[in-house]
Amino acid sequence: MDELLHGFRIDHEACGGCFACMRSCPTHAIRVRHGKAELLSELCIDCGTCLEACTCGAIAARTSSIDEIGKFAYKVVVASPVICSQFPADVRPEHIVEGLLSVGFDVVWDYGVEIGLAARAIADYVDRWRGPRPLISISCPVIVRLVQVSYPRMVEQLIPLQPPRELAGREIKRRCPAELGLAPEQVAAIYITPCQARTISIIQPAEGGKSHLDGAVGISEVYNAVLAGARAAAKEGKQASAPNIVRSASMLRWSTSQALARRLVKHRYMSVTGLANVIQVFDDVEKGKLRDIEFLECYGCWGGCTNGNLTVDNVYVSQAKLDGLMERYAEFDRDTEREVERRFPHEDYTLERQVAPRRMRGVPGDLKERVRQVRHAEEVLGQLPGLDCGLCGAPSCKVLARDVSRGEAARTDCVFLSEDRLTELKRLYLRTTSAK
Repeated sequence: MDELLHGFRIDHEACGGCFACMRSCPTHAIRVRHGKAELLSELCIDCGTCLEACTCGAIAARTSSIDEIGKFAYKVVVASPVICSQFPADVRPEHIVEGLLSVGFDVVWDYGVEIGLAARAIADYVDRWRGPRPLISISCPVIVRLVQVSYPRMVEQLIPLQPPRELAGREIKRRCPAELGLAPEQVAAIYITPCQARTISIIQPAEGGKSHLDGAVGISEVYNAVLAGARAAAKEGKQASAPNIVRSASMLRWSTSQALARRLVKHRYMSVTGLANVIQVFDDVEKGKLRDIEFLECYGCWGGCTNGNLTVDNVYVSQAKLDGLMERYAEFDRDTEREVERRFPHEDYTLERQVAPRRMRGVPGDLKERVRQVRHAEEVLGQLPGLDCGLCGAPSCKVLARDVSRGEAARTDCVFLSEDRLTELKRLYLRTTSAK
């Protein structure tokens, strides 16, 4: 199995083994062993729940930094529309452009056209699809990984089309080197992201292809510097020297939880946000309860991307700002729509590779061995108390039983089956407390 990369780091020195991250993980990807959190990489979907749950600051998001991208001769920034919701109301989009240029980018890419192309391609795909429904948007990388890990039979329902950020990266790599007389590797397309999941979708796309983008920087990382540059531009009454990053309400709408609602008005459409809610809906899809829904737009963060873990403002305030901004613009920009019409028939929007279920460590290919593991797990589960206390280092008795059946844990990890385990925990956590 190829090494899976993830959008966060666990600092084992700082980890206090408090079980908070383990208990919060929706896919049971964390164990606490020997007083430290350990990641089962193949189960992790990069939702970032553990970052919020960690009580000792041992888990941090992994993004690129401005210093890292300084090696490129020409740096093009593709900014998520979410960035427009993060600044004070008097900082307009054109000032944000100036702020981004002030931190070292050479140009801010206007990718309203790519948003329009992606939306058009999705609507066209939904029209033509004759397979199982509902179809599922892949805009949120967490949702793609959730399907790969927990709902592998639904992977064909993921829409296999490039998201706008990737289309923008592709267009940058097509145009800029030729126009500037630079080698392609000298031109960087950098995404400003509201969450660490999109960072990892660029470093290691879920389908196994190669991203057209060269990295991602969190909104929270550049916020202060961009705000300072934007304030200076606003004070001077300066107009942006690059195209405005907002031309229409539809572009801003892409950063909301209903980005495609107006594009798919003739289809039975549903938007779902928050991982717990998405899991509940996907459970219903697997049971055949949602056959009347044609399209699901899902986001791991409650409220959508304005609640990403690399944003800086309150989600409700952000949504209110977006609503106010969208009132200032027409739903669609004529020039943008003309360019979409011109380019749409001539471009390929499909992913480089099909998304496939993730291969799981410890799951044998032999059916006989899989049946043996299931029976062994059921036997072990019958011996456990069913309290799901987590003191064994697994999030539930059922998960511990499965780990035991795969040879990754022992029955005696349960404190109810081993006094030695309880003694070990007392010793471990008393030592941790005294060290503080």
